[in-house]
Amino acid sequence: MRRGFARFPGWCAFLAILIGFPFPVSADFLGLQRRIIEIYQENRSAMVRVKAVYEAQGEETTPQVIIGTGFFISREGSVLTNTSIVDNASRESRPIRIWIEHDGVAFSADLIGSDHSANVALLRLNTLPREFRFLHLVDSADLPPVGTLVVRLSMPLEFDPTPELGMVTGHESRFGGRLFPCIYIRTSIPGSPGDGGSAYLDLNGRLIGLNVVSIPEIGATYVIPARAALRIREDLLAEGNVVRGWVGFEVREESSVRDGNRIVIAAITDTPAREGGLLAGDVIRQIGGYRIRSLDDLRNAMFYARVGQYLQIQVLRAGEQRDFSIRVAPRPADEPLEVHAGVGEIEEILLPASLPDSEDGEEVDPVELLQRRRP
Repeated sequence: MRRGFARFPGWCAFLAILIGFPFPVSADFLGLQRRIIEIYQENRSAMVRVKAVYEAQGEETTPQVIIGTGFFISREGSVLTNTSIVDNASRESRPIRIWIEHDGVAFSADLIGSDHSANVALLRLNTLPREFRFLHLVDSADLPPVGTLVVRLSMPLEFDPTPELGMVTGHESRFGGRLFPCIYIRTSIPGSPGDGGSAYLDLNGRLIGLNVVSIPEIGATYVIPARAALRIREDLLAEGNVVRGWVGFEVREESSVRDGNRIVIAAITDTPAREGGLLAGDVIRQIGGYRIRSLDDLRNAMFYARVGQYLQIQVLRAGEQRDFSIRVAPRPADEPLEVHAGVGEIEEILLPASLPDSEDGEEVDPVELLQRRRP
């Protein structure tokens, strides 16, 4: 037994801490522990608790507050959080009021825009805290490999910013029969009340994404990548909503022992794709830097396509590689999007309205709060 433990000193130290046996703690484990503490200390001031008051509905008799997590993404006071907190589709009306809590102080916030399909919303504070940190949305197409250790920073219940360690366990753009708008990062960290909107960072302290879906059946969460959140934020700032790109072709998925899985253009009409030179029968190999092997790859690549840009598409036609540049158009209103909103439940908290103090410390009157409606 001792020889077995000696082969795995890191696990030995981890078990020692868990069960209290006096095994020596390895330097590697202490180094990991120090790094987690550093990430927490460096970024805790970027975290906020997000609260939104909704009118009573149905059998409810008092206004309700949905609580979750958010984090600063700019020095101007922009905050990312979940749409299900601040623009909840299950409620009959928009929130009466939205605010965030930072370091024990409440700050009013406005909803700039939201994307229900991705469960991402953008807020802007009216008054800024004296000191806070913001996390950078890095425009990188690289996803953290499966097995990568990640640290979640969240604001569960009424606690201070809280770290939790886990790992990346998969990359998917669907769960069961439901589709995500792009490829999400699955992690081993379970979702708890108030964790919706949490930030996930790697051990370099780089933001990898935002918690958007909780899967309690398997104790997992899905994280939308930072690059996807950046794409959503830019549209919300420019348009107030997310504008989906479109080039206009229908595809079918084929597979064979010789060619493996591949996506073939099945039909194409008078669309930007036809104008750019694509034809039915073309095998799509790459779109905008993303390798295309499945319908999931195709949906992910098109999520990042921006309206007005020229999208580089590589196809195989009659055995020869061909490259095309297609101008992306806005998706027509009658074009099916084939994207479903979140899977499972985002674990926000629904409580009777708890009214915050304002930034200058004044108590907010309940009647006044109910009269403050968004236009």
